[in-house]
Amino acid sequence: MREQYFKHRSPFDFNKDTNDIGRPFFWNKKVEDNHFLNLLYRKNEQEFDEVYKYHLQFFLSEYDDATEQEFFRYVWEVIQDAIAQLRQKDRYTSSHAQNFRYKFHLNRFAEYLQSIDQWNLGRTQAEIIAEKEGQIKILKEQLQRLLDERREAEKLDTDYPINIASGHFLTVVDLFKKIETLKVGDKELVFSQMPITWAKLICRYFQEDGEPIKLDRVRRYYPRDAGNPSGRSSAIPSENQHFNIVPAKRRAS
Repeated sequence: MREQYFKHRSPFDFNKDTNDIGRPFFWNKKVEDNHFLNLLYRKNEQEFDEVYKYHLQFFLSEYDDATEQEFFRYVWEVIQDAIAQLRQKDRYTSSHAQNFRYKFHLNRFAEYLQSIDQWNLGRTQAEIIAEKEGQIKILKEQLQRLLDERREAEKLDTDYPINIASGHFLTVVDLFKKIETLKVGDKELVFSQMPITWAKLICRYFQEDGEPIKLDRVRRYYPRDAGNPSGRSSAIPSENQHFNIVPAKRRAS
C-alpha cells in the first residue's frame, strides 16, 4: 500500500472550496482516508466526478508505476469500509441522523464509482455473471433476428436472372424509366422515394448477355434529383428508345 493516495492541503490553506484533504494546521497524515471521507461529506453528488479525478491525477503524478485501477481499488475499499462501519452504529443515539446521512451520501458515491468501474472491482461475481448472461441473451436474440431476416432475403435470391439481349441494356433501362412516369387516373402507378432503388432492382434481377450488370453502370441514369442531375448523370440516347408505353384502349361494355 502506498504512503499517500490523496492530495493534502497545504499549511495555512483556509480555502473552504478546495478539493485537497486535511486541515490548515497539523493533522495526522496516516489517517488520510478519514479526511477524504470528510471531504466527500462536504461535496454534493454533482461534484463526485471532479473530486475523484482531482485526486486520481495527483496519485498518477506522484508515482511512476501508479495506475487508475490501483487508485480505484483503494478508494472503493475506503468507501465500503466506511459504509460497513456506519451500518454498525447504534441507531438510538443523538448522532443517528447524521450517521444515516453519511451512509446515504457514501452509497451515492459508491454508485458513482460503479458507473466508472472498468475492472468490475466493485461488483460481486454473481452480479458480473448475471450481466454477462443478460448480454448473451440479447446477442442471441439479435443473431436470431438477423438469421430470420437473412432467410427471408434469400427467398428473393435467384440463380436464374432475367437475361437482356446483347446491346439492349439501355432499352430495358428506358422501359423502367417510362414505367416510373405512368399514372392511373391522377395517381402515380409506381413510386420510389430513392431513384437508386430502380438501379438496384435492375442489377439484382437482370443480366446482359449472361453477364452481371454493375451498379455504377446503371446509377448514372438514376440521379438523386431528376430535376437537377449532376454532371455524372446521363439520359437514355434516342437510338435506344425503341418502345413507348401507352394506355390501353378501353373496350366498350
